[in-house]
Amino acid sequence: MGIPHLTRHLLPYAESVLLDGRTTDSESPRVQAVVIDGPSLVYHVYRRLLGWMDPSSDVLDYQPTCDEISRGVSSFLLQLTRLGVKIHKICFDGALPVSKREIRFSRIEKLRHRLELARRNLSLPATPKCRDVMPTERGQIWCSRSLPRRRKGLPENPFMVSAVFEDLRNRWNKEQIQKEVDEDISCLVTDADYPWAKITVMVPGEADVECAHVAKLTGCAVLTDDSDLLLHDLGEQGAVLFLDSVQTSSGVWDPAEPDIRGLRICPHSLSGRLGIPSVQWFAYELQRNTHLRFAELARISKESSKATELSSEYLEFLQEYQHETTDNEVIRGAKQSKNPLDPRVSELFWQYELPSIYCLDEQPHIYLGILNEDSSRRCAWEQGRTYRSLGYSFFNMSRPAADRFTVVHEFVRRGGRIVAEEITLSGTKTVASDLDLLRRRLATAHTTFDNGLAAEGFWFLFALSDIYRDGSGTTTIPSAKELESFLTKGYMAQSTKWADIHLLAQIQAALYSLRILKQLFDIAAPGDELVESSSLLTDLPPLHILMSRQRMTQSFANTRLVRHAVRQLIETYG
Repeated sequence: MGIPHLTRHLLPYAESVLLDGRTTDSESPRVQAVVIDGPSLVYHVYRRLLGWMDPSSDVLDYQPTCDEISRGVSSFLLQLTRLGVKIHKICFDGALPVSKREIRFSRIEKLRHRLELARRNLSLPATPKCRDVMPTERGQIWCSRSLPRRRKGLPENPFMVSAVFEDLRNRWNKEQIQKEVDEDISCLVTDADYPWAKITVMVPGEADVECAHVAKLTGCAVLTDDSDLLLHDLGEQGAVLFLDSVQTSSGVWDPAEPDIRGLRICPHSLSGRLGIPSVQWFAYELQRNTHLRFAELARISKESSKATELSSEYLEFLQEYQHETTDNEVIRGAKQSKNPLDPRVSELFWQYELPSIYCLDEQPHIYLGILNEDSSRRCAWEQGRTYRSLGYSFFNMSRPAADRFTVVHEFVRRGGRIVAEEITLSGTKTVASDLDLLRRRLATAHTTFDNGLAAEGFWFLFALSDIYRDGSGTTTIPSAKELESFLTKGYMAQSTKWADIHLLAQIQAALYSLRILKQLFDIAAPGDELVESSSLLTDLPPLHILMSRQRMTQSFANTRLVRHAVRQLIETYG
């Protein structure tokens, strides 16, 4: 997950390269093949698009949506292909080892703090300005822009990596790419209708391990912003190409003559220039002496590397970057799920499948991420918890008795801190009862809302009905006028308030929880008549729709339908 300041120290030794796999007369060093760190690419596209957003937009519209990020990733891959750059694989994390839990907790806590600061300092516009979907043909992902402070407020979208992985596997076929991304798809000469589906993989472990493995086998560059890749064994030819440096040389996008360059470091060559056996020595000394300058770090690295016996501390440091370990052999040989899984579901799956690596003597962990919500209120992840609990329990029951757990720990925000909420896993009778309750709720919702609405409209209303089901306590159902405004505009009064932001977060939490439930049904008991998951949740839309406020308001553009739906919601659940 990166050693602080490593990139800053080593970037002056990087060489400028041209991304071009075609036969040309250029004498510039070229990158002709890559393996891509999937999460790094998603965050990179997010940051590039964020720099192009209209700062006067409504508070929830100045961040790119899952759909826009997915389009941006598709456009990025299409342009690489057009330039003749071979993409070996696009790797996503399927599970992270126990050793990374402390770092993950720290990162989630930082996001929680950002949310708290946003709640305290972010000014909400009195007159919201809606924007259109950002087009992909302007080349924003190839031209960087600095980010105004206002856009650094809210945490990043916690669903965007999951959404992009899902879309690369199931959405972006040639027809959809041509329709939604770029009309010119002549470079996609592959016979496969989904050009990136087979090369998009969720590895049963960390993406960087698989990226390094591919780079060593093929001699290609790893496209990433994770400096840790410099410390893996990439072979003599393998290199790291930093995503943040990849852009047009002129800073202006010219689709007729795209000149896309980046900064590349080959660890094998660099270690020779530094006079040390490997870059790992430099990183090790940097981690121990973060205050030292480059020259002093290089000197200490040379001296340390000449020791006749390696210290136990250095050997421990190296363990994270070793490919040929017993654990990695077990991981590569493990039986994977036949279904493409959401990253969080995948991690739960591997904690059951390989507990000695991903769980040890603990209970399974789920990291739900930080929602864009009102930090002064109860965490929106409370919504949908019953569905997640049902999914965890059903999946737990599907395992052999000796392999079951008693609880699952969900890491979520509670007030001003991150805690591990303990969810007790239920037995057969409770699971059967909860399944029956879910069927009844869905049946009631279909009777109430099935009146000309698109599938996503139904699910948005189902999530709303979940929030206001009891009609008591602190969750009082808004008026019909307020709900109509929220569904058609995204806010209940004259502009977006924190109440609207929190309500949207609750809807997203409920819908994402149903997605987790559906996937756990599918891998625990595919086709099981008891579950009937095919009829229960089969029309749950993909994340780029479910997690979009824009798609919600588009779903309720018909005034007559939305008024009828709101009236039914209030009469049934109010």
